[in-house]
Amino acid sequence: MTDKGQITLPADVLRAVNLRKGSELLLVQDGERVVLRKATDIGQAVIDDLEGWEALSLPALAETWDNPVDDEVWNDYGR
Repeated sequence: MTDKGQITLPADVLRAVNLRKGSELLLVQDGERVVLRKATDIGQAVIDDLEGWEALSLPALAETWDNPVDDEVWNDYGR
C-alpha cells in the first residue's frame, strides 16, 4: 500500500476477474476482512437481497392501510 492508500493489484489478477482501466471497484468490509467488488456486482447483489421483500410487506401492511379507524389518527397530523 502506498502512502496515499493506493493498492496495486497484479495484472494477472486483474485479467482473471476481467478488470480494465477505469473499472469501478468498491471496498466492502466484512468483519476484519476487506473485499474488493465490482460496482456492478454490488448493485445486483442489493437488488437480489431485496427481491421478495415488497411481496412480504404488502400482506403485512394491508390491514393497516385498509383500516379506517387507523386513518383517523392522521386527520389532525400537522395541525
